Amino acid sequence: MIVNNSHNDGARETNKIKNRQAIIEAGIHTFIAKGVAETTVRDIIRSTGLASGTFYNYFNSKEEVLVAIFDDFAKEIGKTVRDDDAQPRDFEEFLRIKLTRFFKFVSSKPEIFMIMSNNHNLVNTFSINTPQFIIEIDYLKEEINDYIEKGVFPNFDVDLFALVIRPITDSLAQEMMSQKKIDINKYTEKCINFLTRGLGV
Repeated sequence: MIVNNSHNDGARETNKIKNRQAIIEAGIHTFIAKGVAETTVRDIIRSTGLASGTFYNYFNSKEEVLVAIFDDFAKEIGKTVRDDDAQPRDFEEFLRIKLTRFFKFVSSKPEIFMIMSNNHNLVNTFSINTPQFIIEIDYLKEEINDYIEKGVFPNFDVDLFALVIRPITDSLAQEMMSQKKIDINKYTEKCINFLTRGLGV
């Protein structure tokens, strides 16, 4: 008798995804409510309703949960920013497209801002150093280099751009989110002006 395990495998995979997401969402709520320093693994587990053993199937510590939160955030940003429908005519238009998408996305994720604003000593930028953030920066560099090779953008130091884009956009995003009225266009233009003047393009 041949047993088809594909259905069981699919159900297990779905359950794994749900459990991981439940832990991450519990982490977000707990970090906001108690602060990263005061939060314990037990606090997160209690918020999920899962068994403690289940937590340790996915994460070894609360710090790993925090990194996962920001890693998922980076992945979502990447998908949003890397929409390839637009064809910029120059570098400034490229920045305007990418930064508008970035600031819009950030404004739709106030919970990430709340984790940072409540935990300045531990989390002081959107781009907490995670593997996915590094990958997304590499994607951005590849895209810019391709436009430079095609002659659409002037030739400039792309590595320098990659080095400065994160702290600049992070700082402006945090400033934007702290305002009573969020003005995406204002912060997009502020960022473009700073970057183009600093890079000499």
